[in-house]
Amino acid sequence: MRLHEMIVEGAVLMDISVQTKDEALKEMVDALSRAGRLSHPEVVLQNVLARERTQSTGIGEGVGIPHTCTASVHQPLIAYARSRKGIEFQSIDGRPVNHIFLILGRVNGEALQLKILGHLAHLFHIPGFLEGLCRLENPDSFVTSVRECEAGLGEIETPKDMPSVCVAGAGNGGLALAGHLALIGCRVHLFNRSEGRLTAVRMAGGIQVTGEVNGFAKLGIVTTDAREALSGVDLVMVVIPATGHRDMARLLGPHLTDGQVVVLNPGGTGGALEFADVLHQLKVGVYYFLAEAETLIYACRVTNPGQVRIFRIKNAVPVATFPAYHIPDVLETLRKVLPYFITGDNVLKTSLSNISAVFHPALTIMNAAWIEGSKGDFEFYLEGASPSIAKVLEVLDAERIRVAEALGVRVLTAREWLYQAYGVAGDNLYEAMQANDGYRGIKAPNTLDYRFITEDVPTSLVPLASLGEHLGVAVPTIKTIIHLSSVLHGVNYMMTGRTVERLGLSGLNVRQIRRLVEDGKRE
Repeated sequence: MRLHEMIVEGAVLMDISVQTKDEALKEMVDALSRAGRLSHPEVVLQNVLARERTQSTGIGEGVGIPHTCTASVHQPLIAYARSRKGIEFQSIDGRPVNHIFLILGRVNGEALQLKILGHLAHLFHIPGFLEGLCRLENPDSFVTSVRECEAGLGEIETPKDMPSVCVAGAGNGGLALAGHLALIGCRVHLFNRSEGRLTAVRMAGGIQVTGEVNGFAKLGIVTTDAREALSGVDLVMVVIPATGHRDMARLLGPHLTDGQVVVLNPGGTGGALEFADVLHQLKVGVYYFLAEAETLIYACRVTNPGQVRIFRIKNAVPVATFPAYHIPDVLETLRKVLPYFITGDNVLKTSLSNISAVFHPALTIMNAAWIEGSKGDFEFYLEGASPSIAKVLEVLDAERIRVAEALGVRVLTAREWLYQAYGVAGDNLYEAMQANDGYRGIKAPNTLDYRFITEDVPTSLVPLASLGEHLGVAVPTIKTIIHLSSVLHGVNYMMTGRTVERLGLSGLNVRQIRRLVEDGKRE
Protein backbone atom coordinates (compact mmCIF):
# COMPACT_ATOMS: atom_id res chain seq x y z
CA MET A 1 0.00 0.00 0.00
CA ARG A 2 1.12 3.53 -0.81
CA LEU A 3 -0.30 6.93 0.00
CA HIS A 4 -1.03 8.00 -3.57
CA GLU A 5 -3.24 4.92 -4.01
CA MET A 6 -5.50 6.13 -1.20
CA ILE A 7 -6.08 9.62 -2.61
CA VAL A 8 -9.67 9.94 -3.82
CA GLU A 9 -10.19 11.34 -7.29
CA GLY A 10 -12.50 14.30 -6.92
CA ALA A 11 -11.38 15.02 -3.36
CA VAL A 12 -8.23 17.00 -4.19
CA LEU A 13 -9.16 20.67 -3.73
CA MET A 14 -6.37 22.90 -4.99
CA ASP A 15 -7.57 26.30 -3.78
CA ILE A 16 -10.30 26.48 -1.17
CA SER A 17 -11.51 29.94 -0.15
CA VAL A 18 -13.23 29.16 3.16
CA GLN A 19 -12.22 31.00 6.32
CA THR A 20 -12.43 28.42 9.13
CA LYS A 21 -11.26 24.95 9.96
CA ASP A 22 -14.83 23.65 10.26
CA GLU A 23 -15.72 25.03 6.84
CA ALA A 24 -12.62 23.49 5.28
CA LEU A 25 -13.32 20.08 6.74
CA LYS A 26 -16.95 20.23 5.61
CA GLU A 27 -15.84 21.05 2.08
CA MET A 28 -13.45 18.08 2.07
CA VAL A 29 -16.06 15.68 3.45
CA ASP A 30 -18.56 16.95 0.86
CA ALA A 31 -16.02 16.26 -1.89
CA LEU A 32 -15.57 12.68 -0.67
CA SER A 33 -19.34 12.28 -0.56
CA ARG A 34 -19.75 13.57 -4.13
CA ALA A 35 -17.11 11.07 -5.19
CA GLY A 36 -19.36 8.33 -3.79
CA ARG A 37 -16.93 7.24 -1.10
CA LEU A 38 -18.92 7.96 2.09
CA SER A 39 -22.13 6.28 3.19
CA HIS A 40 -22.96 8.85 5.90
CA PRO A 41 -21.00 12.09 5.32
CA GLU A 42 -22.75 13.94 8.13
CA VAL A 43 -21.52 11.33 10.63
CA VAL A 44 -17.98 11.52 9.24
CA LEU A 45 -17.93 15.29 9.63
CA GLN A 46 -19.17 15.03 13.21
CA ASN A 47 -16.46 12.49 14.00
CA VAL A 48 -13.71 14.59 12.46
CA LEU A 49 -14.83 17.79 14.20
CA ALA A 50 -15.13 15.98 17.53
CA ARG A 51 -11.57 14.72 17.12
CA GLU A 52 -10.37 18.27 16.40
CA ARG A 53 -12.08 19.63 19.49
CA THR A 54 -10.24 17.08 21.60
CA GLN A 55 -6.85 17.99 20.17
CA SER A 56 -5.94 19.94 17.07
CA THR A 57 -4.15 18.06 14.31
CA GLY A 58 -2.29 21.14 13.12
CA ILE A 59 1.24 19.74 13.36
CA GLY A 60 3.06 22.90 12.35
CA GLU A 61 4.86 24.06 9.21
CA GLY A 62 1.50 24.92 7.64
CA VAL A 63 0.16 21.34 7.74
CA GLY A 64 -3.02 19.85 9.23
CA ILE A 65 -3.71 16.11 9.33
CA PRO A 66 -7.30 15.63 10.60
CA HIS A 67 -8.16 11.96 10.88
CA THR A 68 -10.70 9.51 12.26
CA CYS A 69 -11.87 5.91 11.91
CA THR A 70 -15.49 5.53 10.90
CA ALA A 71 -18.04 2.96 9.80
CA SER A 72 -18.80 5.20 6.81
CA VAL A 73 -15.75 4.02 4.86
CA HIS A 74 -14.63 0.54 3.86
CA GLN A 75 -10.96 1.30 3.12
CA PRO A 76 -8.40 4.01 3.97
CA LEU A 77 -9.11 7.28 2.12
CA ILE A 78 -7.16 10.53 1.75
CA ALA A 79 -8.53 13.92 0.70
CA TYR A 80 -6.38 17.03 0.25
CA ALA A 81 -7.15 20.74 0.35
CA ARG A 82 -4.86 23.74 -0.20
CA SER A 83 -5.52 27.22 1.14
CA ARG A 84 -3.18 29.89 -0.18
CA LYS A 85 -4.26 32.41 2.48
CA GLY A 86 -4.05 29.87 5.29
CA ILE A 87 -6.63 28.75 7.85
CA GLU A 88 -6.47 29.05 11.62
CA PHE A 89 -6.02 25.48 12.89
CA GLN A 90 -4.74 25.94 16.46
CA SER A 91 -1.46 24.45 15.26
CA ILE A 92 1.31 23.65 17.70
CA ASP A 93 3.51 26.39 16.19
CA GLY A 94 0.67 28.93 15.99
CA ARG A 95 0.90 29.22 12.21
CA PRO A 96 -2.13 28.99 9.91
CA VAL A 97 -2.50 25.84 7.81
CA ASN A 98 -2.07 25.84 4.04
CA HIS A 99 -2.14 22.08 3.43
CA ILE A 100 -4.85 19.83 4.89
CA PHE A 101 -4.60 16.06 4.55
CA LEU A 102 -7.83 14.38 5.71
CA ILE A 103 -7.27 10.68 6.49
CA LEU A 104 -10.26 8.42 7.03
CA GLY A 105 -9.88 4.84 8.21
CA ARG A 106 -12.34 2.02 8.63
CA VAL A 107 -13.63 0.73 11.96
CA ASN A 108 -10.91 -1.26 13.77
CA GLY A 109 -8.35 0.29 11.42
CA GLU A 110 -6.55 2.42 13.99
CA ALA A 111 -3.27 0.51 13.71
CA LEU A 112 -3.13 0.99 9.96
CA GLN A 113 -4.08 4.64 10.30
CA LEU A 114 -1.06 5.18 12.55
CA LYS A 115 1.12 3.61 9.84
CA ILE A 116 -0.40 5.98 7.26
CA LEU A 117 0.19 9.01 9.47
CA GLY A 118 3.78 7.90 10.01
CA HIS A 119 4.27 7.54 6.26
CA LEU A 120 2.89 11.04 5.75
CA ALA A 121 5.28 12.42 8.38
CA HIS A 122 8.21 10.97 6.42
CA LEU A 123 6.83 12.57 3.27
CA PHE A 124 6.64 16.00 4.92
CA HIS A 125 10.32 15.79 5.84
CA ILE A 126 11.45 15.21 2.27
CA PRO A 127 13.19 18.45 1.25
CA GLY A 128 11.06 20.53 -1.09
CA PHE A 129 7.87 18.43 -0.83
CA LEU A 130 5.69 20.96 1.00
CA GLU A 131 7.11 23.87 -0.94
CA GLY A 132 6.38 22.02 -4.16
CA LEU A 133 2.72 21.60 -3.23
CA CYS A 134 2.31 25.38 -3.35
CA ARG A 135 3.28 25.42 -7.03
CA LEU A 136 0.96 22.62 -8.23
CA GLU A 137 -1.77 23.60 -10.65
CA ASN A 138 -4.23 20.68 -10.71
CA PRO A 139 -5.25 17.50 -8.82
CA ASP A 140 -3.34 15.21 -11.20
CA SER A 141 -0.10 17.00 -10.45
CA PHE A 142 -0.76 16.56 -6.72
CA VAL A 143 -1.16 12.78 -7.06
CA THR A 144 1.95 12.64 -9.25
CA SER A 145 3.95 14.63 -6.71
CA VAL A 146 2.94 12.33 -3.85
CA ARG A 147 3.69 9.21 -5.93
CA GLU A 148 7.15 10.44 -6.95
CA CYS A 149 8.15 11.69 -3.51
CA GLU A 150 7.06 8.54 -1.68
CA ALA A 151 8.79 6.22 -4.16
CA GLY A 152 11.82 5.93 -1.92
CA LEU A 153 9.82 5.28 1.24
CA GLY A 154 8.66 1.79 0.30
CA GLU A 155 5.28 0.22 1.01
CA ILE A 156 3.30 1.06 4.14
CA GLU A 157 3.85 -1.82 6.52
CA THR A 158 0.94 -4.04 7.46
CA PRO A 159 0.16 -3.72 11.19
CA LYS A 160 1.38 -6.72 13.17
CA ASP A 161 -2.08 -7.50 14.55
CA MET A 162 -3.74 -7.63 11.11
CA PRO A 163 -4.38 -11.25 10.04
CA SER A 164 -2.88 -12.63 6.85
CA VAL A 165 -5.55 -14.24 4.71
CA CYS A 166 -6.01 -16.96 2.14
CA VAL A 167 -9.13 -16.47 -0.01
CA ALA A 168 -10.12 -19.82 -1.49
CA GLY A 169 -12.19 -19.18 -4.59
CA ALA A 170 -11.80 -16.70 -7.46
CA GLY A 171 -15.41 -16.12 -8.49
CA ASN A 172 -17.53 -13.04 -7.79
CA GLY A 173 -17.30 -13.19 -4.01
CA GLY A 174 -13.71 -14.44 -3.90
CA LEU A 175 -12.34 -11.60 -6.03
CA ALA A 176 -14.40 -9.05 -4.08
CA LEU A 177 -13.15 -10.35 -0.74
CA ALA A 178 -9.52 -10.73 -1.81
CA GLY A 179 -9.51 -7.28 -3.36
CA HIS A 180 -11.15 -5.60 -0.37
CA LEU A 181 -8.82 -7.26 2.15
CA ALA A 182 -5.74 -6.27 0.14
CA LEU A 183 -6.94 -2.66 -0.07
CA ILE A 184 -7.21 -2.43 3.72
CA GLY A 185 -3.65 -3.65 4.13
CA CYS A 186 -3.90 -7.42 4.57
CA ARG A 187 -1.38 -9.81 3.07
CA VAL A 188 -3.62 -11.88 0.81
CA HIS A 189 -3.14 -15.23 -0.93
CA LEU A 190 -5.66 -16.18 -3.63
CA PHE A 191 -6.32 -19.88 -4.18
CA ASN A 192 -8.51 -21.45 -6.83
CA ARG A 193 -9.02 -25.07 -7.76
CA SER A 194 -8.43 -24.38 -11.46
CA GLU A 195 -6.11 -22.04 -13.30
CA GLY A 196 -8.57 -20.26 -15.61
CA ARG A 197 -9.81 -17.54 -13.26
CA LEU A 198 -6.34 -16.85 -11.91
CA THR A 199 -4.62 -16.03 -15.20
CA ALA A 200 -5.76 -12.41 -15.51
CA VAL A 201 -5.14 -11.76 -11.80
CA ARG A 202 -1.64 -13.19 -11.99
CA MET A 203 -0.77 -11.25 -15.13
CA ALA A 204 -1.99 -7.96 -13.64
CA GLY A 205 -0.49 -8.64 -10.21
CA GLY A 206 -3.79 -8.07 -8.48
CA ILE A 207 -7.50 -7.25 -8.78
CA GLN A 208 -9.18 -4.07 -9.99
CA VAL A 209 -12.03 -3.26 -7.61
CA THR A 210 -14.79 -0.71 -8.21
CA GLY A 211 -18.00 0.30 -6.46
CA GLU A 212 -18.26 0.50 -2.67
CA VAL A 213 -14.51 -0.20 -2.57
CA ASN A 214 -12.15 1.26 -5.17
CA GLY A 215 -8.59 0.64 -6.22
CA PHE A 216 -6.09 -1.82 -7.57
CA ALA A 217 -5.55 -4.53 -4.98
CA LYS A 218 -2.08 -6.07 -5.03
CA LEU A 219 -1.96 -9.71 -3.97
CA GLY A 220 0.83 -11.85 -2.63
CA ILE A 221 0.50 -15.46 -3.76
CA VAL A 222 -1.92 -16.42 -6.55
CA THR A 223 -1.96 -20.20 -6.87
CA THR A 224 -3.71 -23.52 -7.45
CA ASP A 225 -1.43 -25.17 -4.87
CA ALA A 226 -3.29 -25.56 -1.55
CA ARG A 227 -0.12 -26.02 0.48
CA GLU A 228 1.38 -22.80 -0.89
CA ALA A 229 -1.90 -20.92 -0.42
CA LEU A 230 -2.26 -21.86 3.26
CA SER A 231 1.37 -21.32 4.17
CA GLY A 232 1.73 -18.73 6.92
CA VAL A 233 -1.85 -17.42 6.90
CA ASP A 234 -4.06 -16.85 9.93
CA LEU A 235 -7.46 -16.78 8.25
CA VAL A 236 -8.86 -18.96 5.44
CA MET A 237 -11.93 -17.50 3.75
CA VAL A 238 -13.67 -20.12 1.59
CA VAL A 239 -15.75 -18.29 -1.04
CA ILE A 240 -17.09 -20.88 -3.46
CA PRO A 241 -20.47 -22.40 -4.31
CA ALA A 242 -21.65 -24.54 -1.41
CA THR A 243 -21.68 -27.56 -3.71
CA GLY A 244 -17.88 -27.37 -3.66
CA HIS A 245 -17.43 -27.38 0.13
CA ARG A 246 -16.81 -31.12 0.32
CA ASP A 247 -14.14 -30.96 -2.39
CA MET A 248 -12.53 -27.86 -0.88
CA ALA A 249 -12.34 -29.55 2.52
CA ARG A 250 -10.47 -32.45 0.93
CA LEU A 251 -8.01 -30.04 -0.75
CA LEU A 252 -7.36 -27.76 2.23
CA GLY A 253 -7.67 -30.22 5.12
CA PRO A 254 -4.22 -31.88 4.81
CA HIS A 255 -2.50 -28.46 4.86
CA LEU A 256 -4.25 -26.77 7.79
CA THR A 257 -2.10 -25.82 10.76
CA ASP A 258 -2.84 -25.21 14.44
CA GLY A 259 -4.83 -22.07 15.12
CA GLN A 260 -5.97 -21.32 11.59
CA VAL A 261 -9.51 -19.99 11.26
CA VAL A 262 -11.60 -21.35 8.36
CA VAL A 263 -14.77 -19.46 7.42
CA LEU A 264 -17.29 -20.57 4.80
CA ASN A 265 -18.66 -17.49 3.01
CA PRO A 266 -21.46 -18.46 3.11
CA GLY A 267 -22.07 -21.94 4.44
CA GLY A 268 -25.39 -22.50 2.70
CA THR A 269 -27.49 -24.78 4.86
CA GLY A 270 -25.30 -27.23 6.75
CA GLY A 271 -21.97 -26.14 5.27
CA ALA A 272 -19.94 -26.26 8.46
CA LEU A 273 -21.40 -29.66 9.36
CA GLU A 274 -20.45 -31.07 5.96
CA PHE A 275 -16.96 -29.46 6.00
CA ALA A 276 -16.28 -30.79 9.50
CA ASP A 277 -17.43 -34.26 8.49
CA VAL A 278 -14.86 -34.35 5.66
CA LEU A 279 -12.04 -33.11 7.92
CA HIS A 280 -13.02 -35.82 10.42
CA GLN A 281 -12.84 -38.47 7.70
CA LEU A 282 -9.40 -37.15 6.69
CA LYS A 283 -8.33 -37.40 10.35
CA VAL A 284 -7.04 -33.83 10.38
CA GLY A 285 -5.28 -33.67 13.72
CA VAL A 286 -4.51 -29.95 14.03
CA TYR A 287 -6.54 -27.59 16.24
CA TYR A 288 -8.37 -25.44 13.69
CA PHE A 289 -11.40 -23.17 14.10
CA LEU A 290 -14.32 -23.68 11.69
CA ALA A 291 -17.10 -21.16 11.06
CA GLU A 292 -19.78 -20.31 8.54
CA ALA A 293 -21.31 -16.97 7.58
CA GLU A 294 -25.04 -16.69 7.11
CA THR A 295 -24.54 -14.97 3.74
CA LEU A 296 -21.82 -13.37 1.64
CA ILE A 297 -21.14 -9.85 2.89
CA TYR A 298 -21.06 -8.44 -0.65
CA ALA A 299 -23.50 -7.90 -3.47
CA CYS A 300 -20.93 -8.11 -6.27
CA ARG A 301 -20.20 -9.23 -9.81
CA VAL A 302 -17.06 -9.93 -11.85
CA THR A 303 -17.11 -7.35 -14.65
CA ASN A 304 -14.08 -8.57 -16.62
CA PRO A 305 -11.29 -11.09 -15.96
CA GLY A 306 -9.48 -9.89 -12.84
CA GLN A 307 -12.01 -7.08 -12.26
CA VAL A 308 -14.91 -7.01 -9.80
CA ARG A 309 -17.57 -4.50 -8.81
CA ILE A 310 -18.90 -4.35 -5.24
CA PHE A 311 -22.42 -2.96 -5.41
CA ARG A 312 -23.06 -3.06 -1.69
CA ILE A 313 -21.53 -4.30 1.56
CA LYS A 314 -24.08 -5.64 4.02
CA ASN A 315 -24.35 -3.88 7.37
CA ALA A 316 -24.26 -7.02 9.51
CA VAL A 317 -23.70 -10.68 8.70
CA PRO A 318 -24.01 -13.32 11.47
CA VAL A 319 -21.27 -15.90 11.73
CA ALA A 320 -21.25 -19.04 13.89
CA THR A 321 -18.70 -21.74 14.69
CA PHE A 322 -18.79 -25.50 14.91
CA PRO A 323 -18.74 -26.19 17.80
CA ALA A 324 -20.46 -23.04 19.03
CA TYR A 325 -18.06 -22.23 21.87
CA HIS A 326 -15.30 -21.24 19.43
CA ILE A 327 -17.15 -18.06 18.43
CA PRO A 328 -15.12 -15.64 20.66
CA ASP A 329 -11.83 -16.79 19.11
CA VAL A 330 -13.11 -16.60 15.54
CA LEU A 331 -14.95 -13.30 15.88
CA GLU A 332 -11.87 -11.65 17.42
CA THR A 333 -9.85 -12.54 14.33
CA LEU A 334 -12.57 -11.71 11.79
CA ARG A 335 -13.49 -8.31 13.16
CA LYS A 336 -9.93 -7.05 12.89
CA VAL A 337 -10.47 -6.91 9.15
CA LEU A 338 -14.23 -7.20 8.57
CA PRO A 339 -16.31 -5.46 11.28
CA TYR A 340 -19.53 -6.41 9.46
CA PHE A 341 -19.57 -9.87 11.09
CA ILE A 342 -21.66 -10.36 14.22
CA THR A 343 -22.31 -13.32 16.52
CA GLY A 344 -24.75 -15.83 15.03
CA ASP A 345 -25.35 -18.14 18.02
CA ASN A 346 -24.70 -21.53 16.37
CA VAL A 347 -24.51 -23.14 12.92
CA LEU A 348 -28.15 -24.22 13.09
CA LYS A 349 -29.16 -20.58 13.17
CA THR A 350 -26.77 -19.42 10.42
CA SER A 351 -27.76 -22.40 8.25
CA LEU A 352 -31.50 -21.91 8.70
CA SER A 353 -31.08 -18.16 8.18
CA ASN A 354 -29.70 -18.85 4.71
CA ILE A 355 -31.77 -16.34 2.78
CA SER A 356 -30.58 -17.66 -0.60
CA ALA A 357 -33.03 -20.51 -0.08
CA VAL A 358 -35.86 -17.99 -0.21
CA PHE A 359 -34.79 -15.62 -2.99
CA HIS A 360 -32.73 -17.51 -5.54
CA PRO A 361 -34.35 -20.78 -6.74
CA ALA A 362 -38.00 -19.71 -6.74
CA LEU A 363 -37.26 -16.30 -8.24
CA THR A 364 -35.23 -17.95 -11.01
CA ILE A 365 -37.83 -20.61 -11.85
CA MET A 366 -40.76 -18.18 -11.85
CA ASN A 367 -38.83 -15.93 -14.25
CA ALA A 368 -37.66 -18.83 -16.45
CA ALA A 369 -39.29 -17.56 -19.64
CA TRP A 370 -37.95 -14.02 -19.14
CA ILE A 371 -34.43 -15.33 -18.41
CA GLU A 372 -34.39 -17.54 -21.50
CA GLY A 373 -35.97 -14.87 -23.71
CA SER A 374 -33.85 -11.90 -22.64
CA LYS A 375 -30.69 -13.76 -21.59
CA GLY A 376 -31.13 -12.22 -18.16
CA ASP A 377 -31.39 -8.61 -19.30
CA PHE A 378 -33.48 -7.36 -16.40
CA GLU A 379 -32.92 -6.43 -12.76
CA PHE A 380 -33.29 -9.76 -11.03
CA TYR A 381 -34.38 -8.80 -7.51
CA LEU A 382 -36.43 -5.75 -8.54
CA GLU A 383 -38.09 -6.37 -11.92
CA GLY A 384 -38.10 -10.13 -11.34
CA ALA A 385 -39.96 -9.86 -8.04
CA SER A 386 -43.52 -8.88 -8.93
CA PRO A 387 -46.11 -8.59 -6.14
CA SER A 388 -47.46 -12.07 -6.98
CA ILE A 389 -44.03 -13.71 -7.10
CA ALA A 390 -43.11 -12.06 -3.80
CA LYS A 391 -46.18 -13.72 -2.22
CA VAL A 392 -44.78 -17.14 -3.21
CA LEU A 393 -41.43 -16.18 -1.69
CA GLU A 394 -43.20 -15.24 1.56
CA VAL A 395 -44.90 -18.65 1.78
CA LEU A 396 -41.61 -20.42 1.09
CA ASP A 397 -39.99 -18.25 3.74
CA ALA A 398 -42.68 -19.22 6.28
CA GLU A 399 -41.89 -22.91 5.72
CA ARG A 400 -38.19 -22.24 6.37
CA ILE A 401 -39.09 -20.52 9.62
CA ARG A 402 -41.27 -23.45 10.74
CA VAL A 403 -38.35 -25.87 10.23
CA ALA A 404 -36.17 -23.58 12.34
CA GLU A 405 -38.80 -23.37 15.08
CA ALA A 406 -38.99 -27.18 15.21
CA LEU A 407 -35.30 -27.11 16.17
CA GLY A 408 -35.88 -24.36 18.74
CA VAL A 409 -34.15 -21.76 16.58
CA ARG A 410 -35.46 -18.22 16.02
CA VAL A 411 -34.49 -16.86 12.62
CA LEU A 412 -35.35 -13.60 10.89
CA THR A 413 -38.01 -13.49 8.23
CA ALA A 414 -36.81 -12.48 4.77
CA ARG A 415 -38.26 -9.01 5.36
CA GLU A 416 -36.50 -8.67 8.72
CA TRP A 417 -33.28 -9.88 7.10
CA LEU A 418 -33.46 -7.15 4.44
CA TYR A 419 -33.74 -4.58 7.22
CA GLN A 420 -30.76 -6.03 9.12
CA ALA A 421 -28.51 -6.49 6.09
CA TYR A 422 -29.42 -3.41 4.05
CA GLY A 423 -31.42 -1.13 6.33
CA VAL A 424 -34.56 -1.23 4.13
CA ALA A 425 -38.17 -1.80 5.18
CA GLY A 426 -41.65 -2.28 3.74
CA ASP A 427 -45.12 -3.44 4.70
CA ASN A 428 -44.50 -6.70 2.84
CA LEU A 429 -41.63 -8.55 1.19
CA TYR A 430 -42.29 -7.00 -2.21
CA GLU A 431 -42.05 -3.44 -0.86
CA ALA A 432 -38.89 -4.22 1.12
CA MET A 433 -37.16 -5.71 -1.94
CA GLN A 434 -38.14 -2.74 -4.11
CA ALA A 435 -36.72 -0.33 -1.51
CA ASN A 436 -33.27 -1.94 -1.57
CA ASP A 437 -30.86 0.21 -3.60
CA GLY A 438 -28.24 -2.50 -3.11
CA TYR A 439 -30.16 -4.62 -5.63
CA ARG A 440 -30.16 -1.97 -8.35
CA GLY A 441 -28.01 -2.86 -11.32
CA ILE A 442 -27.82 -6.57 -10.49
CA LYS A 443 -28.97 -8.43 -13.58
CA ALA A 444 -30.68 -11.79 -13.68
CA PRO A 445 -28.73 -14.94 -14.65
CA ASN A 446 -28.42 -15.26 -18.44
CA THR A 447 -29.24 -18.97 -18.26
CA LEU A 448 -31.20 -21.38 -16.07
CA ASP A 449 -28.05 -23.46 -15.71
CA TYR A 450 -26.88 -21.17 -12.93
CA ARG A 451 -25.89 -21.44 -9.30
CA PHE A 452 -29.22 -20.02 -8.12
CA ILE A 453 -30.54 -23.48 -8.98
CA THR A 454 -27.49 -25.74 -9.29
CA GLU A 455 -26.11 -24.59 -5.93
CA ASP A 456 -29.01 -23.23 -3.92
CA VAL A 457 -31.40 -26.10 -4.53
CA PRO A 458 -29.13 -28.98 -3.37
CA THR A 459 -27.40 -27.02 -0.58
CA SER A 460 -30.21 -24.74 0.63
CA LEU A 461 -33.65 -26.13 -0.21
CA VAL A 462 -32.87 -29.86 -0.04
CA PRO A 463 -31.54 -29.70 3.55
CA LEU A 464 -34.64 -27.72 4.55
CA ALA A 465 -36.90 -30.32 2.97
CA SER A 466 -34.92 -33.18 4.48
CA LEU A 467 -34.96 -31.59 7.94
CA GLY A 468 -38.68 -30.94 7.54
CA GLU A 469 -39.32 -34.63 6.89
CA HIS A 470 -37.00 -35.61 9.74
CA LEU A 471 -38.81 -33.30 12.18
CA GLY A 472 -42.36 -33.82 10.89
CA VAL A 473 -42.75 -30.30 9.44
CA ALA A 474 -44.72 -29.90 6.20
CA VAL A 475 -42.82 -27.93 3.52
CA PRO A 476 -44.90 -28.32 0.31
CA THR A 477 -43.71 -25.11 -1.38
CA ILE A 478 -40.05 -25.96 -0.81
CA LYS A 479 -40.61 -29.45 -2.22
CA THR A 480 -42.41 -27.98 -5.24
CA ILE A 481 -39.45 -25.73 -6.10
CA ILE A 482 -37.06 -28.69 -5.69
CA HIS A 483 -39.24 -30.82 -7.96
CA LEU A 484 -39.46 -28.12 -10.65
CA SER A 485 -35.70 -27.60 -10.49
CA SER A 486 -35.14 -31.34 -10.90
CA VAL A 487 -37.44 -31.39 -13.93
CA LEU A 488 -35.70 -28.40 -15.53
CA HIS A 489 -32.21 -29.86 -15.11
CA GLY A 490 -32.92 -33.57 -15.32
CA VAL A 491 -31.29 -34.05 -11.93
CA ASN A 492 -32.82 -35.62 -8.82
CA TYR A 493 -31.71 -32.92 -6.41
CA MET A 494 -33.23 -34.72 -3.41
CA MET A 495 -30.84 -37.58 -4.11
CA THR A 496 -27.74 -35.45 -4.72
CA GLY A 497 -28.28 -32.65 -2.18
CA ARG A 498 -27.45 -32.20 1.50
CA THR A 499 -29.81 -34.52 3.34
CA VAL A 500 -29.78 -35.19 7.07
CA GLU A 501 -27.77 -38.33 6.30
CA ARG A 502 -25.05 -36.37 4.51
CA LEU A 503 -24.95 -33.83 7.33
CA GLY A 504 -24.43 -36.52 9.94
CA LEU A 505 -27.79 -35.86 11.61
CA SER A 506 -29.59 -39.08 10.74
CA GLY A 507 -31.17 -40.74 13.76
CA LEU A 508 -30.66 -37.72 16.04
CA ASN A 509 -33.53 -36.08 17.86
CA VAL A 510 -33.77 -32.34 18.47
CA ARG A 511 -31.90 -32.46 21.77
CA GLN A 512 -29.07 -34.50 20.25
CA ILE A 513 -28.78 -32.21 17.20
CA ARG A 514 -28.57 -29.15 19.41
CA ARG A 515 -25.90 -30.71 21.61
CA LEU A 516 -23.88 -31.65 18.53
CA VAL A 517 -23.75 -28.08 17.22
CA GLU A 518 -23.14 -26.56 20.67
CA ASP A 519 -20.24 -28.71 21.86
CA GLY A 520 -19.41 -31.02 18.95
CA LYS A 521 -20.39 -34.15 20.86
CA ARG A 522 -22.76 -36.97 19.96
CA GLU A 523 -24.73 -38.82 22.59
